[in-house]
Parts: sequence; C-alpha cells; structure tokens
Amino acid sequence: MWKTRSKLLFTAGALISGFALIQMGMYAGQHVFGWKLNFNVFQICRSLLQNYGIGYMVDALSGLVFLTFGIAGCEAVRQCMATRAAFRRLHRMRDLPLTGALGERYRELGADRIWVIDYAKPAAFTMGLWKPRIVLSSALLSVLDKHEEEAVIYHEAHHMKHYDPLKTWMLQICATLLFYLPVLRHITNQYKIAREILADNEAINRAGSPVGIGSALLKLLSMKPAKTRLVNSAACSSFAETSINYRISRILDPQLEPIIPMPWRSIMFSSYVLVMLTLMFALALM
Repeated sequence: MWKTRSKLLFTAGALISGFALIQMGMYAGQHVFGWKLNFNVFQICRSLLQNYGIGYMVDALSGLVFLTFGIAGCEAVRQCMATRAAFRRLHRMRDLPLTGALGERYRELGADRIWVIDYAKPAAFTMGLWKPRIVLSSALLSVLDKHEEEAVIYHEAHHMKHYDPLKTWMLQICATLLFYLPVLRHITNQYKIAREILADNEAINRAGSPVGIGSALLKLLSMKPAKTRLVNSAACSSFAETSINYRISRILDPQLEPIIPMPWRSIMFSSYVLVMLTLMFALALM
C-alpha cells in the first residue's frame, strides 16, 4: 500500500509540475528561439479563442516564465554547491576507525557509502543527489545497541537505494517555484511521510522486529537530535524529522493506517490555475 502510495504521489507531483513547466518552456522557446511548434496545447486553446481579443497581461506572463526558470537554475546550482560543501565538511569530520568498522560490517551496501562523523550530537541522515551516503554521528552510535544500529542503517539504506534526497528535493523545488499550485505542497508532505514509512518497513523487515527501529527513534528524540544545519541545507533525508509521532504509533500498532483528507480546495484551485495559465499562454502566443 505505502509503496503504491509513494509512486502515485511522486507521479502526480511530477505530472502536474511537468505540465506547467513544459507549457512555460514552449512559451519561452517560441518567444526566445523562434521555435515552430506545429501542434501543442496552445494551438488547441488558440482555436477556441480566436474570436476574443483578450491578449493582456503578456508582460506579466513573460516575467513569470523567465523568473521561474531563473530561480530554478539558481536553486539547482545552489543545491549542488551546498551538497559539495557539506560533503567536504563531513569528510573532514569522519571518524576513520568507526567508518571503517561499519563499512566492513555492512559491505552489502557498497564501498564508502557509510560515514561516521566525530560529532557531539546524535545525527542520522542520508545525503547527496547523485551518489547519496549514509551519515551517522559517533554520539548516536555510542548509545545504540546492535539491533538499534542495524535498524537505523537499514532505514537510511532504503533512502540511499531509492535516491530519496534527490526525489524529495525535486518535489520541494517544484512546490516552491509553482507556489500558485498549492496541491504540490500537499503532495510533497505526503510523499515525505510515505518514504519514511517505507524506510521504517525496510528496517523492520531486515531486523524481523519493530523493536530496534522504535527504540532507536525514542533514543534519538530524547537526545535532541542535530538539525539539518549540520549540512547547510543540502539535500538529505533525516532519520528523525518527519511524522515522528505517527511513525512511533504505527510501530506500536502496525495495523494503524492514517486517514488522509483529500485537499479538495487545493486541488480545485490548482486545477483552475492550470487552466487559466494554459489559456493565458495560448493568448500570449496568438
């Protein structure tokens, strides 16, 4: 169920964002590069609106398009730089003996995929866009027993294997750029919850019991875990940042399922905005 929900959420977010961004790209391409598009959504709308002289707000529309792509480019560069800077910092903080010991113990996860950093606060997260790594602090490992350690690592290994930092960042940046489509914020939040539940399930399945993941969560919370400031806003999936209360309740009662209300207002408003943007782009290209 959660796997299907996760796929549906990501697909819905990608399709909605992609539809809006493709329209903007086609608009920009025709105005900047003189593209000749024989068939597109603008042509359909244009045929319906040829008799109406409503071609206004073109300057505002152009500003929205180019501002969106400008911010997207800047954010992509900023995120890559932040991730590289965070990796350099964490590389200097590595506890080499502990890193080597964990790397040997969990060889199946790949070479150099687990870093232990010498840090006085508990921390556990997966970071990186293209080659994510699991990062644990020495303070956290010092209080975890073997079963709790395995649960945390296999939880983060699920994020690493499925490139969750990259996927979550993509949804977040689309929700920010297309702020006038509020349904994207709801999709992003629900996607984060789904990915955490799936990572918890991975840890439970590998350990054969929910005890390890549950006690690890409680220990991490009681120690006031480090915030993401540790990695300077680089893309990461943190072990104890999303829906903690619900995750603990679900570990105690595996049959517990959330009642997720449909954001009908956000859906209707976002649908209206998409239709209006389509019409405005079509009119601007007439």
